[in-house]
Amino acid sequence: MNTKKEQKRHGEDRREDSDVKRRTNGQDIIKGILLALIKPFVWVWMRYDMKRVVRTDHKVDFKRKEPYVMLSNHTFLFDVIHVPLPFRRVPYIVGSQTLFTKQPVKFLVTKVARVIAKSKGASDISTVKQLIDVVRRGYPILIFPEGDTTFFGKTNFIEPSTYKLIKKLGVDVITVNVKGGYLSKPRWAKFKRKKRLAEFDYHLSIRKDDLRHMSVGDIEDVLKKALDHDDYRYQRTVMHERPGKRLAEGLENVCYICPVCKGVTTLETSGNVISCTACKTSGAVDQYGFISGFRYDNLVDWDAFQRGEQELLMKSVVKTSATLSYLNMDNYRRDPVGPVEILYQDHKLHLSGALDQVIDVSKVENATITLLRDLGFTYGEKTYFLTMDRLGHAILRILQNKY
Repeated sequence: MNTKKEQKRHGEDRREDSDVKRRTNGQDIIKGILLALIKPFVWVWMRYDMKRVVRTDHKVDFKRKEPYVMLSNHTFLFDVIHVPLPFRRVPYIVGSQTLFTKQPVKFLVTKVARVIAKSKGASDISTVKQLIDVVRRGYPILIFPEGDTTFFGKTNFIEPSTYKLIKKLGVDVITVNVKGGYLSKPRWAKFKRKKRLAEFDYHLSIRKDDLRHMSVGDIEDVLKKALDHDDYRYQRTVMHERPGKRLAEGLENVCYICPVCKGVTTLETSGNVISCTACKTSGAVDQYGFISGFRYDNLVDWDAFQRGEQELLMKSVVKTSATLSYLNMDNYRRDPVGPVEILYQDHKLHLSGALDQVIDVSKVENATITLLRDLGFTYGEKTYFLTMDRLGHAILRILQNKY
């Protein structure tokens, strides 16, 4: 039998839960109003960003009110805005927790947009609980299951936990395959392309009634096929021109091994030209996004080659520089440390400058790159955040070879 003290505690817990629900509902209403007010301006902004072609299988209702989960391949930075734009009811979007650490983005994702924080490269039970709660409250959700925008133009690895989450949510699954977005705005590029164009194909891939009878493996088969895309393969069929005068600049941050001489971090770019300082091979990026002069004319094949040379990379010496901060995810704060020099050698990262430390690569966890060149990882009790001057992808692959 419950004592009066226990009954009082349970009553206080119920009142606290009720207060949380009221605050949550109030925030939902406020954000809904703000999103409705700014949406016309977002439409204008996205039309300037690039030309959009939208296709559906006519089973997708952009005016639907029922909750659903939408999955999309992640091809460029602003697809997080383009993908949900046609829907009347704006979904909750799963976004990197690092977005919550710097203004003005922090204000937008906490006070205006419906965003749920997720740690890249790690399973997050609290995120799953929030998603389940959002669906139970009747809201749709949008997930980019690769967890990161593609650097190389092909759909990345998808965590198996995604398919288990879909099964657990038990709602309709809409998929969006974005085509052309990567070559219109390559993640590694330092400068914009002209004549930017992307296609957005929406499909109702799994109905909730069918979901009940599907295994996690069945769900994986359907969604992998629906989200698979290679922008270079697509470009060979459409050959859409995206001209520019500095099309190669930035490539040296993702192409870290020369396919001609296997020189590590020997590639340089200027304008449309990419060259190797070791073997003197030189090539160019054309208006269609293809590379001439080297063994590979696209980054999908180039990166497959790099991945096959992981042992060579791990035995190399890599030098670069960055600006270091610590991330405090308890209060979403970024604490600046200062500029550091980075030397990788013999499975150790040597930091010098604002911080002098030796980091054992084998003990690094959850290494990822956010945006263009923000490298984050956990080591011991701290989360390191390095804004890389160059060679970010070489360091990322030294720390982990999943992404």
